[in-house]
Amino acid sequence: MFTLAATPVKFVALLVLFAWCTAWCVYELTRPQNTRQRVSNLLHLVMAVVMLLMVAGPTWQAVTMIVPEPVIVGVFALSTLWFGWLSIDAFRASDRNGGLHFAGHTMMFGAMTWHLSAMAVMAARMSGMGGMGHGGGMGGIEQARQPGGVLWVFAIVGLPFMAYLLGASVVAVRNLVRPRAAVNDACPCGEGCTCGPDCACSVTHANPVQTLERELVVVGAPAPSAVTVVAPAAMAHSCHEERPVGSTKYRLAALSDFAMNFGMFWMSTGLLVAILPFFALFAF
Repeated sequence: MFTLAATPVKFVALLVLFAWCTAWCVYELTRPQNTRQRVSNLLHLVMAVVMLLMVAGPTWQAVTMIVPEPVIVGVFALSTLWFGWLSIDAFRASDRNGGLHFAGHTMMFGAMTWHLSAMAVMAARMSGMGGMGHGGGMGGIEQARQPGGVLWVFAIVGLPFMAYLLGASVVAVRNLVRPRAAVNDACPCGEGCTCGPDCACSVTHANPVQTLERELVVVGAPAPSAVTVVAPAAMAHSCHEERPVGSTKYRLAALSDFAMNFGMFWMSTGLLVAILPFFALFAF
């Protein structure tokens, strides 16, 4: 938890980052999508809202009075399994990009599960777990951060998650500033286009497509002839519709990715102080 008095910059910045994530996730739910995408986007919205409520102590305490922390941890653990299954399913379908897309979300939700679990342990230590004599309070926190202590172990486990969150933040910044791709066959995405029906793509792209069988009646012909029409379709192994690189929606989505990944990284730096003491400098 953070306060305006103790960590004003971090407090305000995290509120802004997670508020933007929440707004964008709501927008994503309004877009055309299949059932898997809708479930995935709903889980993203839940994550954004939970992170927003975690910033300030009073809001988080109000949430945990209604929904116990173990239940919240369980929800995110199941969400991690959901995205892991989607990743495996995409790789089985020979969709490497889709598999990597969902593997990233698996790591992100895994990081959220790790963060919430560590918070629950810290809360238990702070509450005393039966009193100061049993390792409670701030003394219990410091003891748990010693090599071999439970928070020290959590810090070790969290290293790959934190590395992913930081790396994903860098990728999001790169996507945020990518120039619009050159027009290719009337498609603003350029080579390798996989965008959906909102894009004016040429049907000559060799990308995932949906084949539609239409019966067309040719004037003067003795009988209708079947014509196969190839139309672009949104990628099945993705949480959202594809957008032209460099477009406004593409940049806003990249900004949301940065806000969610870097916000979670920044919010979690205190959990790594046990093994990386200089991370305490991120609280200002």
